[in-house]
Amino acid sequence: MRVLFAAHQFFPEHYAGVEIVTLGLAKQLRARGHETFVLAPKRSIPGNNIEPGQIEDYEFEGIPVRRVGRPKEGLNRPYRLDYENEVMAGRAREYMREVKPDVVHAEHFQGLSAAVIPAFKEFGVPLVYTATDFWTMCPVVDFRRHDGAMCRGPELHHCIRCIASRHQGSRLKAVMDRTPDAAVRLAAKLSSTPLGTRLHPLRQVRALRERPAYIRERMKMVDRIIVYTRLMRELLLANGIGEDKKIVVSPYGIDTSRIAGLPRNTSEPPPLRVGFIGTLAPHKGCDILIRAFRMLPPEMEAELKIYGNLERFKPFVRHLRRLAAGDPRIAFPGPFQREEVGEVLSGLDVLVVPSRWYENQPGVILEAFAAGMPVVATDLGGMSEFVRHEENGLLFGLDDPVDLARQLRRLYEEPGLLRRLREGIGPVKTVEEDAAELEALYESLLSGRERVV
Repeated sequence: MRVLFAAHQFFPEHYAGVEIVTLGLAKQLRARGHETFVLAPKRSIPGNNIEPGQIEDYEFEGIPVRRVGRPKEGLNRPYRLDYENEVMAGRAREYMREVKPDVVHAEHFQGLSAAVIPAFKEFGVPLVYTATDFWTMCPVVDFRRHDGAMCRGPELHHCIRCIASRHQGSRLKAVMDRTPDAAVRLAAKLSSTPLGTRLHPLRQVRALRERPAYIRERMKMVDRIIVYTRLMRELLLANGIGEDKKIVVSPYGIDTSRIAGLPRNTSEPPPLRVGFIGTLAPHKGCDILIRAFRMLPPEMEAELKIYGNLERFKPFVRHLRRLAAGDPRIAFPGPFQREEVGEVLSGLDVLVVPSRWYENQPGVILEAFAAGMPVVATDLGGMSEFVRHEENGLLFGLDDPVDLARQLRRLYEEPGLLRRLREGIGPVKTVEEDAAELEALYESLLSGRERVV
């Protein structure tokens, strides 16, 4: 079987959750005797040496990869290219002719755009989509509104402000901050009039207005949608994405080879060794953790290690360092290599995931569980489906450092709590098991297609 994976970006420059899952599945399916390939866009920015639409072929860990340059970035770029990019559709067709896959599995459409969906389907092969995040429903992906509220679906006047809020320090952000809500709603209305095709700002708003319907229509062509959580399934259906019978809830599996062989941590505090592993960006909530940690009494023996790229979001990292200033218990070791994850986890007692957004299925939670480590996480859909309060971890309120500090104190002060949480951790799904499930799914779709033919 020949399987083409599509993703929004790929190694070596990008190595977050979606990329790790895609690479793991591609390698496992190869180990099972199949041929796998990856198609992904690449940002056309200074230093990346790629122009819009230009292709770049290479191999990564034995997997053939084709990358295509994304449109030039900037606020003047036509917003429609976010979800309707015919250049990407053309490049998808070209790669389909070269690779001739039996199945296409899209892990993400961002950068590629939803225009690649009909391009894939032209070749009559099954198309599987994994909803790794909320891109099909949310133009800023994370379903967290500009005002801090958790979103449930697109509302045009809010979407306008959400996009502006992601451009900190820009002229657009400054203008939108001064614009009354009534004026934003008026612009939303005008975008559907003839003016919406003449004035550039209104054309941008019009494209944003038309985004949900365009994506919904193309998503009807997808043969199966895999979701990691019940929350994702609920949100997709509520926003008209997919059908009940097409959506399968199936958490992904992780590579446990770097973790499983290590001895389980059985130490009890003091000290309590707390860790954060992830992107050092506002939506991941590391600042909440630092605030909570600094609320712990000085006589409490504890330490906090923060692992993540210290260069990508420099203003936020500077903010984190200011919050931690003067507290010798807080350290910033920075990033680590993938093969070092077991070693890093073995140096911690508890992992904290303080995200401000739904977090579909953070791989770091599963890695912690594979290492036998409890997790303290935000009590928010997605995370709370994996972290069960007082069974394999603890939950705290969204954006509530006081509640987080309370839960951390419990781990230190309540005798046996850490041990009971460790004992409550169940088996973790492996990437080998995930690949076997996908292989069966692909074969069922192919046999169904053959019967139809």
